[in-house]
Amino acid sequence: MARPKKNSSKKSIYNKAPEIRGRKEIITRLMGAKDTISSDYKYWSSLTNKIIEAANIYGFSRLETPIIENLSLYRKSPKFEELYFFGVGRGDKMALRPDLTHGMARAYLEQEMENLPQPVKAFSIGSVFRQEARLQTGCYRQFHQFSFEVFGEPKPIGEAMLMAIVYNLFRELQINVQVQINSVGNFECQKEYLNKLIKFYREKVKKTKMCPNCKKNFAKNPLSLLSCEDPVCQEVRKEAPQITSFLSEESNNYFTRVLEYLDELDINYNFDPYLVKGLNYYTETIFEVWPLNDNNEIDGKLALGRGGRYNNLIEQLGGKATPALGFTGGIERTVAKLKEKNLLFKKDDNIIFIAQVSDQARLRAFALFSELHKAGFKVRQAFTTDDLKEQLEEAKRLDAKIILILGKKEVSNETILFRDVEVGVQEVITQKDLRERLHKKFNTK
Repeated sequence: MARPKKNSSKKSIYNKAPEIRGRKEIITRLMGAKDTISSDYKYWSSLTNKIIEAANIYGFSRLETPIIENLSLYRKSPKFEELYFFGVGRGDKMALRPDLTHGMARAYLEQEMENLPQPVKAFSIGSVFRQEARLQTGCYRQFHQFSFEVFGEPKPIGEAMLMAIVYNLFRELQINVQVQINSVGNFECQKEYLNKLIKFYREKVKKTKMCPNCKKNFAKNPLSLLSCEDPVCQEVRKEAPQITSFLSEESNNYFTRVLEYLDELDINYNFDPYLVKGLNYYTETIFEVWPLNDNNEIDGKLALGRGGRYNNLIEQLGGKATPALGFTGGIERTVAKLKEKNLLFKKDDNIIFIAQVSDQARLRAFALFSELHKAGFKVRQAFTTDDLKEQLEEAKRLDAKIILILGKKEVSNETILFRDVEVGVQEVITQKDLRERLHKKFNTK
């Protein structure tokens, strides 16, 4: 039998040396998939260790959910059109998960976590799948995420704490970032805004030479026009209505409080009135985390992660109304930033535990927690409980060397209770002297 002729137009990494490989062609990976080779795993391991460490620091428990889920779970997901799904058995349909959040919300209900002390804080790391119609650099059909989710937290301090956790994580990874933030209000606010936005763009599409993609996508997804990078479309966007103009008084006050918390926590953020992704999923606060270059300018065209409040999801899945919020970060995108600077990390041992006994003290304790964390100390906390006894039991479980206690009196006097567990001594010191005392204790300065 005659051997088939070689197709010279077919590109293959083996074509140059067929006598070595012993074959002319190989089966290559699908477009949008990526191999992770051994030289990359040192960065993956370093990153995942830091994520797990951050989860432990802030009291998040690990939760793993299946890669395959019931298709019905994603019926109202903004990623529904990007699902990979298939039928099995008697017409049942499964889907490869497009995110981690929906599966974690389902597990919250199915595992009856609503009966646990609220809020419930969970984190996960795993692969997700999306049918990207147009792949761009840094985007894949199979990729990996890490997720921090908080169920049962209704207050604006929840957003502030979540953003502080994420912000500190990236700073710990030595990746300079900025939080882009906006409010999308409740569903009533969003409905009114969409009507105004559609009316605005309907007129502009007729009268302005906007890019072909925007003209094509207008009817299907008018929100996509706000993120177009075409110069003409950018100019049109400047005249577009902003969703914050349609917020109810309650939503406006809520968002104002979130920003006040961020100012108190000294988080680098930027109010972006055109950040409106995920309407009909997110409510109130939404945010994205973007890398910055050495000039403190946005670096690249892809965010490192996205988060926000989704108060209606649990109810949509069949549970009772439950306030919730979360953040999802991209593993591949973060690893790419680590590789740029060749960053790997080692663990520290000495643990400092911060306890608090009032709402006012909790906010100051969280700010102090962030300050010490940025300074390189290994700090832990149990901010989800006000019970001092429970907090001290957690400190004992963690084998904390130093316990710091804040109450209303300490906040007012700018002091703190300093308990050296190893020596068995407890004293009141000023907060301004705290860092120096810790450096002296651990001989780190």
